[in-house]
Amino acid sequence: MRKLNNVLIFLSSLTSVCFLVYNINIGAYDRILACLSIVFVFFIPRIINKIFKNKINDAMEFVYVVFIILAMFLGSVVNLYDGVWWYDLFTHFLSGILTSVFALVVMDWFGVYKEKNKAFNALFMICFTLAVACLWEFLEFASFVFLGMDVQHHLTTGVFDTMEDMLVAFVGGIIVCVSYLLESKVSKNGFVKKVVSNLK
Repeated sequence: MRKLNNVLIFLSSLTSVCFLVYNINIGAYDRILACLSIVFVFFIPRIINKIFKNKINDAMEFVYVVFIILAMFLGSVVNLYDGVWWYDLFTHFLSGILTSVFALVVMDWFGVYKEKNKAFNALFMICFTLAVACLWEFLEFASFVFLGMDVQHHLTTGVFDTMEDMLVAFVGGIIVCVSYLLESKVSKNGFVKKVVSNLK
């Protein structure tokens, strides 16, 4: 799994450098930051592991790398966000699913996950998903204020794009929470729990 992660990171980073050169040549300077930052973003899990002593395993890193390829590489570098109308909604919906699952992993890390306390677990999943979605929108707003990059489409849609992004992330989180609650009544080893156990 680690070799696969390394290959995905290398190929995506190399392609991003190619897009960087292309964007400079055509004068698309607003795309340069996305091409440069993705290399750093890929290595965030390994930086976290250095700080917190191997909290993120290879399976979790794989999920993260695939999401970054979908959200940052295909979305921002290849620019599917502007080329495909539904792609932004898709990535935010997917982020809601992934962050709600990751919320259970975080609870386990801090030793607060209780199997019998399903209502609290589900509430934490939703709150965690919304917090991540909100933080992402903060970062997008900061890129507009400090770099002039209108990734929130503030100038054309006002708050509509921001609220739409947060709502689809919320829906993704709700779907995972409902699945978690329903499967807990049916089986002790449901799909969500199996995914979480593989990410620990």
